[in-house]
Amino acid sequence: MVVLKPQSAFGHAPPPQTPYSFITNVPKWDQLRRVRDGDMTPMAGVVHIYPRFSPTHFVAQLGQEIAQKVGMEGMGVFVYLNPIMIPYTRRHVTLEHRKEHVMKPEDLTFKVFDIAGHRLYAVLYNRAQTFGIMESWGQPGLGISIRGAEELLKGVSTMKEVLFDDNPPKPTFTPESWAHVGLRERINDLIHRAPIDPSKVTCEPKDVLLYPSGMAAVYCTTNLLLEYRPGTAVILGVPFHNTYHHLYEESPNGFKHIGKVDNDAIDGMESWLEEEKEAGRPVCFAIVEFPGNPTLDTPDLYRLKNISEKYGFVLIVDDTVAGFANVDVFACADILLTSLTKSFSGYANVMGGSVVLNPLSPHYNALAPKFVSSHKNELFAADAQVLLSNSQDYFARTRRLNRNAAAMTSFFQRYVADSDSPVVKVQYPTFLPTQPNIDAYLRHSTPELPEPGYGCLFTVEFESTDTAEAFYDRCGFYSSPHLGGHVTIMFCYNMATWGRKLEERSYFRDIDVKEEGIRFSAGLENVEDLIDTIKDALDVAAEVKKTGKKEEA
Repeated sequence: MVVLKPQSAFGHAPPPQTPYSFITNVPKWDQLRRVRDGDMTPMAGVVHIYPRFSPTHFVAQLGQEIAQKVGMEGMGVFVYLNPIMIPYTRRHVTLEHRKEHVMKPEDLTFKVFDIAGHRLYAVLYNRAQTFGIMESWGQPGLGISIRGAEELLKGVSTMKEVLFDDNPPKPTFTPESWAHVGLRERINDLIHRAPIDPSKVTCEPKDVLLYPSGMAAVYCTTNLLLEYRPGTAVILGVPFHNTYHHLYEESPNGFKHIGKVDNDAIDGMESWLEEEKEAGRPVCFAIVEFPGNPTLDTPDLYRLKNISEKYGFVLIVDDTVAGFANVDVFACADILLTSLTKSFSGYANVMGGSVVLNPLSPHYNALAPKFVSSHKNELFAADAQVLLSNSQDYFARTRRLNRNAAAMTSFFQRYVADSDSPVVKVQYPTFLPTQPNIDAYLRHSTPELPEPGYGCLFTVEFESTDTAEAFYDRCGFYSSPHLGGHVTIMFCYNMATWGRKLEERSYFRDIDVKEEGIRFSAGLENVEDLIDTIKDALDVAAEVKKTGKKEEA
């Protein structure tokens, strides 16, 4: 019996550790609960963390070089290539959603610098106010990358401040490279591989747009669409939490969340759309993840596509969780959106995002010129090169991720009917009533991927937070907010992301996002070792259920 344990110290990435690694090791449920509630002391020893959580490594170093240049040593610094982040941050920190952490615009200092041919926009703030500003770094996903900062640090001696009054000076962004060309071709090839209906997949590399992160793709796309077709922004199902919070906070013409994706929910959506049409209130777009994160449920995309055409809104499909390799949803999407950071890259050492425009969409002729004219490259060449290189074994990794997730979920499912077990539900397409909706979009079998599957992500619901915490604190997987990496990851995602606000916790509980759930991302390890590790932790959780006593630390 092999019970896996993290091969790194607290706050450090699994081997091979590099400055670019962002799977972390922050064990213990209670530590993450404290962070959720605003106590950042548990993060003091964290070296590797997801880059949208905070600036790390070379990004932090670059920020301090900037702070020193203007005599503001010790201040927190966010650095961007995009001037939009100055007005965005100024507004974002003042929103009432920040509650007790609301800041004033005068709490921030904005500076512009030219370094090594790049114009940088810096936001400086008091570190004591980190909790009020951190989401302005994380949600748009436009912060400078670790490799980008590393490159700029080589030319830091060229740093010159660019003075400005109210309007920040024009940006330079960063040049594209051969890797950007190769990455667009790679993504285009993947979309054309083993399609369900080849006649409905007509995109070309020019229809692929690249972004520095998946959230940057969400942020830039939704902003453009809200200008193209002013109206209500709609989310279907349970999306990645940053997508939800971004649109909840940043939809000037209204926001609508339809939490379920079953037939009853879509019936309700149609009724609502008819009411909105009669009232003269247009819907701008609807975004849906396929499958949802962390519920793993999937909608009837064909029906959604027909509804979108009937009412004229843009349908965005985010296939990050299932992945290009497994599913072909392109024909039903006006816009296909993917976080390349996850299983496409697979090694948790680079970020990126993509948008692919569908030439057969009724919106294509109007949208394509707008995307082309507004898109400016913010993905550094070094990041594009790593994304392209990492993707070379995408199919081999996808086979193992599919296999390991299927084996792990089947093992958990065996315990659902056991009255002595702490496991009450497994959220994975195999065990959900919406499974036929994802099966309809699995790609055809090919030699490189004979059995397309559902991807690496799943959630296990326990019968209480005590048993979930007992499992979590015992289990030897890496505790980290990521998915699609090379090692198996667990995260008390529901508690950490949806549990801070009482009203939000209650709302999401009603749509099957419960604090007792643990989200898992299968890795590439030996499947027998994964099962042994689960069993070891389940034994402890079962004992807590039986006795009502938590295991002592």
